[in-house]
Amino acid sequence: MNASLIRVCALLFMAMGTLKVTGQTLPALKKESDSLKARLAKAKNIDSIGKKLAEQKNVLKQQLDSKLKQSDLGKLLLGDGLKKDKKKINLSDFSVENASQYIKPETPVSGKNFLNNLTFNGTLKVYGLPLDLAIMNNYNAIRSFRPDQGNLFKFDVPRPNFNSFFKADLERYNQFKKNVLSGKSLEADLKKKVVTKLSGIANNKLTGNAELASLLNNPAALRELVTMDEAALHQKIDGLFANLKTEIQEKGKDIYSKQSDSLSSLLLQKKAALLKEIQTVRSELASSGLDPEKIALFQKIAENKISQKELETFFIAELSKNKNLSWLQRSYSRIGEFQAGNFGSVLPGNFLNRDLFLNGFNFSLRTARGPVRLGLSTNKDVGYNKDAGFESSTFAIPRMYTYLSVPTTNFSFGSGKLSWIGVYDKQFSNSLSTNLNAVPRNNLVFTVSQALQLKKAGTLNFDISKSSTQYKNLVSLGPDQLMIDRNTNGNYFRDDFFETMSFGVNHAIDSKKMNLKSTVYVNYSGAGFQNPGQQGIGNLNMRFGANIRKSMFKNKLTLAMRTDFKNMPISATDNAHWQNHNIQLDSKIRISKKSTIGLKYIDNGVDKVAGNTTPVYSSAKLQLDLNSSYRFLGLNAFTHAGLAKQQMNNPQTMLKASLIQFNYLQTLLFKGFSVNGTIFYNKELNTTTVMGNMLNTDVSLQYQIFKSVSLSSGITYLDNQHLARQAGIRQNVQFMLLKHFDINAYLDLRKNIISPSYPDLFSTTRAELSIHYYLDRQ
Repeated sequence: MNASLIRVCALLFMAMGTLKVTGQTLPALKKESDSLKARLAKAKNIDSIGKKLAEQKNVLKQQLDSKLKQSDLGKLLLGDGLKKDKKKINLSDFSVENASQYIKPETPVSGKNFLNNLTFNGTLKVYGLPLDLAIMNNYNAIRSFRPDQGNLFKFDVPRPNFNSFFKADLERYNQFKKNVLSGKSLEADLKKKVVTKLSGIANNKLTGNAELASLLNNPAALRELVTMDEAALHQKIDGLFANLKTEIQEKGKDIYSKQSDSLSSLLLQKKAALLKEIQTVRSELASSGLDPEKIALFQKIAENKISQKELETFFIAELSKNKNLSWLQRSYSRIGEFQAGNFGSVLPGNFLNRDLFLNGFNFSLRTARGPVRLGLSTNKDVGYNKDAGFESSTFAIPRMYTYLSVPTTNFSFGSGKLSWIGVYDKQFSNSLSTNLNAVPRNNLVFTVSQALQLKKAGTLNFDISKSSTQYKNLVSLGPDQLMIDRNTNGNYFRDDFFETMSFGVNHAIDSKKMNLKSTVYVNYSGAGFQNPGQQGIGNLNMRFGANIRKSMFKNKLTLAMRTDFKNMPISATDNAHWQNHNIQLDSKIRISKKSTIGLKYIDNGVDKVAGNTTPVYSSAKLQLDLNSSYRFLGLNAFTHAGLAKQQMNNPQTMLKASLIQFNYLQTLLFKGFSVNGTIFYNKELNTTTVMGNMLNTDVSLQYQIFKSVSLSSGITYLDNQHLARQAGIRQNVQFMLLKHFDINAYLDLRKNIISPSYPDLFSTTRAELSIHYYLDRQ
C-alpha cells in the first residue's frame, strides 16, 4: 500500500512539474489525476476489505483455538497437551455403586434371599490417553465378597465423537444455510447468483457457453469462488465476462440488439453486482467460522450422503494429519476399537454371526484399505450351579477364541476382507462326569467377504466360508490344558469339501427418499459346516429371511415384515431335517399427530421333515395396540391399550393352549404430581393352561418433596387363579445427598389372601437399595 502511495505522489509531482513548464497539458493532466484518484480509492477499498477479512480471520482463529483448548479432545490432541499434563496417570469421572436386593423366601435358607452388586466406573488417563474402566462384583450370603471371584471387568478406548466436537459448527452451519443461503446448499446458492446476474444479458441465450457451463455444472469450481484470494476471484470473473462479451459480439444481433457501448456498460454493472454478492457470502462465511470444505461435509450429512461410520473415519483421519501430534497421540487416532476384559462382540466373517459374551481382548487398527481386527478371548457358557445336569452338551466345554480380519479391497464401489476364526475347546478340571460326557473339539473357519456399493440401490454382500472341525475324546484327566489336534490344521481340503462350506448373499438398503429400510439374506451351508461365530446354530443347511420397513403417505402408514426360515439337518444318510420358521408382520397407522393404532401378527413353529412332514410345535399371536396423548379435563394424559389372542399347539403331547391378553396403561399429569395405573388380564380359553387366569393391577402416585426428593407410592393386587392371591403396597424414593450421593430405595410389601402354591415365586417382601457415589460431581 505504501508503494502505491509513493507511485501516486511521484506521478502528481511530475504532473505539477509539467504544468509549470507549459499550460497546454492541463486537460490531460486533470484527466490523469482523476484516473489516479479513482485507482487510489479502489486500492484503499480493496485494502480495507483485506484488512477486515484478516482481522475476522484472526478473531476466528483465537475463538477456535480457545474452544479446542477447553475441550477434553483438544487437551488430548493439541501438540503441547501432553507436555502440560504433569500427571502421567489420572483418574476422572470416578463413581462407585453398591446395589442390594432382598427377597423373603418361604423358608429362611441362607443365601437364597440376598444378592449384592458392587460396581466401579471411571476414566483412567495414561499419558493423556483415556481408558474407560468398569468393574462389577456379585456376591451373596453363601459366597461372601471375594475380589478374585464373581467379577466382570472391562476397559475400552473411547473414540472422539464427531457430533459432540462439531456441535457448535453444525449449529452455525444451520444458521448460515437458513439466513445466507436461503435454505440451499452453498453450490446451489452461488449457481443461482451467477445465473440471476446473467439473466438480463443476451435474452438468456448464454447457457450454452462452454466456460459458463463448466462453472455452473462443477460444484468444486463454484466452491472455489469463495476460497480463492481477491486477485484470483477478479481474474476469474473478468475472464468469464470477457468470454461472454466475445461470444455476444460474434453472434451479433441474434442475441443482443443494443449498441456496443451499452453492452459494455451492462456487463460492467452485472460483474460488479456479482462480485459484491460473492464478497458478501465470503464475509458471512468468515464471520461464521466455517470454510467451504466443512460446509460440503455438513451438506453431505444433511442429505444423508455420508454414513456415521464414514463420518467418524473422516474425523479421525483429519485429526491424524496434525503434525503437532506425538507418536502416542497419532497411534491413538488410528485405533478403531480396543476392548479388554468381559465384553460382547460379533466375531468377523459371515453376516449371520451372533453377538457372543467373551473374556479377553478385541482390537482393530485403521488402515488405508480398512480396519484390521484381531482378538483372543475365552467363553464359558456353562459349568455353574444353574447348569447342574446340563453339562453333557457339545457346547458345554470352555473355549478359547482367536480371530483375525484383514481388508483386501477398498474401492469406491465396495470393499472386501478375509477373516479367520479358530476355537479350541479346553478341558474341565473340576468334574469327572463333565470330562466323560462332554465332547471337546477344535474348530476353524475361513471366510472371504466382498461388499458392493450399488449407490441408490443399497449394498450387496457376498460371503464364502470353509470350516474344519476335529472332535477328540479326553483320555486323561488333569489341569486345564489347551487341546490342539495336528489334523485340524491340515484337513481343509481332506474332508468332503462342499459339505463343510457355506455361501451367503445379503442385500441392505436404507433410503430416506423412499422411506424404506430393508435387509434380505440367503445362506446355504453343508451338513458338516461349523462356524463358531454362530454359536448354537452351526450346520443350518438353508437359511433365508428379510427385515423390511416401509413408510407411506407422509409416515401416516408404516408397514414392517421380519421373517426367518431355516433348515437344520438331523441325518447324514438322507434329507431329514428340522424346519423352523419365524414370521412377524407389523403395521402402524397414525390417525393424528398424537394417536396411533398398531396391528401385529407373529407366527413361529418347528416341523420335522423326514419323507413326511410332522408338526412339532407352533404358535400364532394377533395383537392390536392403541397409543394416544391428549388433554382430559384440562390435564395432559396418555393411554395405551392392547388386546391379543395367542394359540400354541404341541402335537407330540396332543395339547393345545389358547388365551386372550389385555393390558391397559393410563397416565394423568397434574400440577406437581402424576398418577399412573396399569391393568393386565390373561384369560385361558382351553383346559390346557399356560399362565392361568390372571389379573394384575397397580395404581401409583409420583410426586416430589423438598424440591429434590422424588417419591412413588402405590397399591397392588394380584389374582392368579388358585395359584396366588395378594394385595400390597409399594414405595420408591430417590434423592441426591451432598451432591455426590445418588440414593434409590424400593420396598414392595404384600399380604397373602390365599396360601400360594409356589411361595418362593410369590414372595411377600421384596426390597432394593442402591447407593451411587460420584467423585467428580460439582
